[in-house]
Amino acid sequence: METLKSERFVVIMVMLFMALFPAFAVKGLEDNPLLGAGGLYIEEYFGKKQEGGVEYKEMKIFNYEGLEMIQLRELADELDWTFIYEPAKREIRVRKGPISYSLSTNEDHFLPGGGDRVLLIKEGRTYLSLEGVRKLLEHLGEELVLTGLYTGQDLYKKGDNITAHLRLYNYTDEDIRLDFPSGQRYDLYLWQDQQEVWRWSEGKFFTMALIFKEIKAGESLAYDLDLDISLEPGEYILGGELATIPERIKLEEVTLRIVE
Repeated sequence: METLKSERFVVIMVMLFMALFPAFAVKGLEDNPLLGAGGLYIEEYFGKKQEGGVEYKEMKIFNYEGLEMIQLRELADELDWTFIYEPAKREIRVRKGPISYSLSTNEDHFLPGGGDRVLLIKEGRTYLSLEGVRKLLEHLGEELVLTGLYTGQDLYKKGDNITAHLRLYNYTDEDIRLDFPSGQRYDLYLWQDQQEVWRWSEGKFFTMALIFKEIKAGESLAYDLDLDISLEPGEYILGGELATIPERIKLEEVTLRIVE
């Protein structure tokens, strides 16, 4: 009920804005099935709410030589899988109830069935590529939407360019829909000493229009964004979110260190 009230409030505010400022509201109509020459189709909006039954997981994403990966044990802990390393077989076994999946840690790290290299052992930790994650979830009968944020490195010199990579992966059998109340698709923020010191969207203006983005099963959403800010030496927490309604989708936070 509260969600419905919130959605109706958004709809009413958008309609009011369109009536007062039609020149702004007309932008982007070609991409927006919720809007048309006659205004907002309220019934269609309430008949196609943003996906509510899909499980979203924030995960830390790593990039090794251009390959996006996540830590396998972290994924196993999030999904309550059993994670076992068998030294004699040089094999990692992931188990969900009676279903198990084996990953070889020998010279070439491939998932059963072939494909690109997907497994990396680094400093005692096991990393799995996002393609490997998709195949593993499929084998174990799991479905989820994985979200994350990462930068090229953790340590930067003052004045270095910092690029944030925002990601969403739809590892389900269904297309999902993300609803946005304006032209803003994402946001970034920086915290230092438990205070927010910067936000990407501050001072920016966005088209007022209800817009949706469909992510097909097995596909992903990616935004790469330069921070465009000069940071003083110190430690910062960089976070991000997708600017969806009725709630924003939080992305993983990462630590940045700036030195002279």
